[in-house]
Amino acid sequence: MQSAKNSARNHTRIVLCLPLLLMLLHACNALTWEDYMEAGYDAFNDRRYEEAEYWFLAASDILDQFEPTDLRRAVTLNNLADLYVVQERLAEAELLFRNAADIIETSLGPDHLDVATQLHSVAAFYSGHGMHAAAEPLFARASSIRKAVLGNDSLMTTESNIGLASSYYYQGFHREAEPLYEDALHILDRELPPDHVLIADVLEEYAGLLRATNRGIEALAMEVRVRQIRAAP
Repeated sequence: MQSAKNSARNHTRIVLCLPLLLMLLHACNALTWEDYMEAGYDAFNDRRYEEAEYWFLAASDILDQFEPTDLRRAVTLNNLADLYVVQERLAEAELLFRNAADIIETSLGPDHLDVATQLHSVAAFYSGHGMHAAAEPLFARASSIRKAVLGNDSLMTTESNIGLASSYYYQGFHREAEPLYEDALHILDRELPPDHVLIADVLEEYAGLLRATNRGIEALAMEVRVRQIRAAP
């Protein structure tokens, strides 16, 4: 028993000393961008947010070593933005997300799937914080890129169409949202298990749209299915 206690104490000391060791290496300019990012990831995943910011900022400090279109710049900005979202520093996060999008588009071109992924992520950030008017054009452009590359029936295109439908719905643009919900449900029902949570999410919003347009009976059928999906084990 005593040996186990000693082992646990030794492990704790090793974990506690690692950030100090990294900081000493940082002071000696002995760390690479990859080292900074890995340290930031570990701290972020452990919810040591102040330490995560320290490492992500250290990574950003050496970005001048890279070409303006180097995608490591975008990775750094996106991770720092994710941290700021957790800390509710939304204005700072927004700027970083936007700057990362500019880097990705300049590096890969306006029609690359990675551009669509970034645009969708920024749109989801806006939507998640109630900024649906700002989310709308980004979801629309992400959908357009994904449709051109993958086709209208792909799940990635459908993902952006759902986001676009949601941004329309919450702005009261019911006529624009409805066909997007209908198409999305058709694809989701074909591609996903019938009890998938994404189907319930779309049905729930679509039911809200139907109730807002005085079609309560249609909405009720969708709400029953939502309850069945959410109650499934």
